[in-house]
Amino acid sequence: MIIRAWRCVAPTQQVVDDYVAHLERSTFKEMAELPGFVSASISKNVLADGHHLLVMSVWEDMDAVQQFAKGAIDDAVVKPQTQAVLSSWDAKVEYFEVLGSSE
Repeated sequence: MIIRAWRCVAPTQQVVDDYVAHLERSTFKEMAELPGFVSASISKNVLADGHHLLVMSVWEDMDAVQQFAKGAIDDAVVKPQTQAVLSSWDAKVEYFEVLGSSE
């Protein structure tokens, strides 16, 4: 299995709430329809400069990731309306191979 991880910073809790709602309403549902999708989550850590968010998705393999990424698989998929409300975001994603799991 492969973890696809991406980070961004939101300026306010309201932006966090809106982004989580968007992910649950559309992006996570779209991912769930793709072959090889396992799960997705968003986590938060509040620091002095804002709400740091970590979005992770788990896929069976890199072929499954390619179905979501549609292009350069290292590029983050960040819609313009999302970019407009975030303080900052990573242009690239990170990948990790799962070596062990509780499942």
